Amino acid sequence: MSDKELIERVAQAGALSEPNVHLTRADWLEAAIRLFMQEGVEAVRITRLAQVMAVTRGSFYWHFKDRDDLLDGLVGFWEQKNMRSTMLALENVDNLQDGMLSLFSTWLDVSRFEPGLDMAMRDWARRSERVRQAVARADKACMNALANFFQRMGLEQIEAQTRARTTYFCQIGYYLIGLQENLEDRMVYLNDTMKILGGQPLDPAKAKAFAERMYSVQKDNAKKVVG
Repeated sequence: MSDKELIERVAQAGALSEPNVHLTRADWLEAAIRLFMQEGVEAVRITRLAQVMAVTRGSFYWHFKDRDDLLDGLVGFWEQKNMRSTMLALENVDNLQDGMLSLFSTWLDVSRFEPGLDMAMRDWARRSERVRQAVARADKACMNALANFFQRMGLEQIEAQTRARTTYFCQIGYYLIGLQENLEDRMVYLNDTMKILGGQPLDPAKAKAFAERMYSVQKDNAKKVVG
């Protein structure tokens, strides 16, 4: 599902009865998401968005009850894009390496997991108890999904939970400390990452296929940005 389609779905979930106007609820939410990732939640103001979209403040209220209604949409989009994608990566896999590579491919694909969105949400959570609780619930759900995956792969409960926590904390921390690495650099660590987090060396054929797939995804995403 594309970001545009996901924004439409999240927007419609809380839509008011809308008249036939040029801008939609999804248009406002999309603009809010961009501003949120660039400047943080304090920048997501009705007047600022109206200026960005070259419309009056009044048109905002055709689509949202208030600013909090819009902010709920930001949380919903993050949950659906980043957190839901993480959990879906581990479904319907029956091999540890395939599951780990599925997870890595999600985290390396900005069309499925957006690091800037994640960082903005976690920054917001430091100043909002409501958002902190939402982030905590999502993190717990993701770690539970990871732990359940490791247990399906035959690990005992404590080891499964430990590997789940280590894998998840490693990924979240990667972006929070601001590491800037291209895909080539990250591929250098792929085999050792699998050994450390998954407990076994990576099959060379799987490593080759994974790298080829991720380079292709990177090129596709770059074309979408240019387009």
